[in-house]
Amino acid sequence: MRNARCDFVSLSGTQWFPILLGYLGAFLEGKGCNIKLIDAPAYNLSFRETENIYLDYKPDFLIVYPGDKSKESDIEFTDFLVAKYGAPAIFVGPYYSMDSFYFLKKSKRVSHGVEGEFEYPVWEWIQGKSLEEINNLVFKRDGSVIRNDSRLYLSQSELDSIPFVSNFFHRHLNFKYYRTASEPHPFLDIMTGRGCGWGLCTFCLWVHTYIKERTYNKRSIGNVMEELEFVEKNMKFVRSVMIQDDTFPKERIIEFCSEKLKRNIKIRWSCYVRADLDFETLQLMKKAGCLNLHVGFESANNEVLKKIKKGLTKERMTKFALEAKKAGLRIHGDFLIGLPGDSEENIKDLINWACSIRPYTAQFQIFIPFRGTPIYKELKQQGFLNNNRINYPYLTNEKIEYLSKFAYRKFYLSLPYILEVLKHPVNLFFKKIRTIKKALSTVLWSKGLL
Repeated sequence: MRNARCDFVSLSGTQWFPILLGYLGAFLEGKGCNIKLIDAPAYNLSFRETENIYLDYKPDFLIVYPGDKSKESDIEFTDFLVAKYGAPAIFVGPYYSMDSFYFLKKSKRVSHGVEGEFEYPVWEWIQGKSLEEINNLVFKRDGSVIRNDSRLYLSQSELDSIPFVSNFFHRHLNFKYYRTASEPHPFLDIMTGRGCGWGLCTFCLWVHTYIKERTYNKRSIGNVMEELEFVEKNMKFVRSVMIQDDTFPKERIIEFCSEKLKRNIKIRWSCYVRADLDFETLQLMKKAGCLNLHVGFESANNEVLKKIKKGLTKERMTKFALEAKKAGLRIHGDFLIGLPGDSEENIKDLINWACSIRPYTAQFQIFIPFRGTPIYKELKQQGFLNNNRINYPYLTNEKIEYLSKFAYRKFYLSLPYILEVLKHPVNLFFKKIRTIKKALSTVLWSKGLL
């Protein structure tokens, strides 16, 4: 799952599209380059299988989007390819941007990487532009690592000029490998804009490493609609489009829905939203074919929410969840276990609250403090990290893992969920048998059952 905002392997078997690499590939094709996209984690490729694809293609340049948990093997394998075959390599992506100096110091063969948006810096690097003149580039020279000035974020006209990522994925990827519990299969990821208009959450990876702070740069709505029309006409097998903008705010939602209805575009869609949309906006989304809302609820404790700068309260999020259901929309709820200020008691309150508002699907993720985020710096200073794992004096990592598994058991092995399965047996059971078998072996953890 390392193309997403977290790089862990999920219980649901979720695999998002390599969205940022996809936009780079579409951009470079638009510049006349020939591209080969290898999504090795999604295709479950071994090092040897990946090397064979590389050898068959014989690239002039290698662009690597590493993960965080896999960074050691990503660096080692990239070094191996560069040493054996000679094509120069460059690192890109949020996980690289978290700690660019580490990657370049650790790598024996890679001397270049890009922090933040990387389309134009990679193109300039390929073109042989002087390294000192490539903004966002971080490079190694004579044992030192040099960070160039940042470049401006892509403007609307620049975003519009990138060929449709949907077309790029259609030609380069097999959609059978991309699944998520909340979306019908097959689905598709696209972005209508970059960055987050809220942009204050202290734990968010992309907000602090990719498009920073309170920035939301949008494609023109006409350009977005043209892509949806392309998908509807040329990719009839796609059952829904997941909009991967960090947050789809109210103003953008109204613009998007109004134009989609005006053009009579039927394809269903889902998006990330904050849990503060009003009922009228939710109704408009339903009318415009919205299927799922991916919502970061995070915590049910107002003090914890305030500490992470979520800008919401439990009471407001409860109202939102009830109104979204009333509007006929599904919710995929993201809940974080082990945030600063969490206790065993308020995590149990969070689990009970999640069961009471009952999103269509729920994820109880152990909180991951990413380097480069304000929350990581805070926890590091307080001595609450041990090998980048949380270990509070009042709440151990082992207890956090236990509570996460307990949350899954309580939410999914419950009468309300079983009744929901009986109503929708195909979507919630028969299509998910493999995922259910895999998840059960993990969450049915007998030690210390509550």
